[in-house]
Amino acid sequence: MSELETIKLALGDKVSNIAWDLDGWVIQLKNSNLLNLKISRRLVGISFDWEWHFVTTLIMHEEVDEAGLHLYREMKRREVQIRRRGILRYSYEWVTGELLIKVFPELPPANDLLISLNRDENLQHLLRRSSIDELYINTYFELGGASLSDQALRKYYESPTMVGWLITAIKGPGSEWRFGPIVKRIYELLDYLAGKLLEFSRELESRLAFL
Repeated sequence: MSELETIKLALGDKVSNIAWDLDGWVIQLKNSNLLNLKISRRLVGISFDWEWHFVTTLIMHEEVDEAGLHLYREMKRREVQIRRRGILRYSYEWVTGELLIKVFPELPPANDLLISLNRDENLQHLLRRSSIDELYINTYFELGGASLSDQALRKYYESPTMVGWLITAIKGPGSEWRFGPIVKRIYELLDYLAGKLLEFSRELESRLAFL
């Protein structure tokens, strides 16, 4: 079965449209917390092993006014990623995002989102079920070039054109033979996580409105 057929079968009636885009499949979704999901396969370093990248965006505001800029910068302080432990049975912990620490060392991280995600038992179950290798929650950004640069991230932080989240999940080598179940489980994880992020972001926006 081809990649395309496997993805369609795994996602079922959630698929509204699917098309190839340079290096992966872009899926438009319906009846979901996710509007879109890109699935691409990439080589690991200089090896012949492949890893799968699952990327989705959650856009809250397509235009940025003063309140939107404040919201975006507060969301930036809440960027997180998972830390995985274990060999045969994995455990997961949400920690402050590496990009936030590396690129924005002057920003003090806020831990309310991190604490909420770590306390969510259903999210922990979905993480273990997916056996995901990496998972990053960053504020949405646009790149002018092909590579991710610190300068590009800082430039977008100063003048964002949209407010939202960018979620990236990575599943490492050895996934090909069970690609269908992996797609389904990672979709379920990202769909649930997106719901949590949207709820949290709306609450954060409401809190900021009273400051």
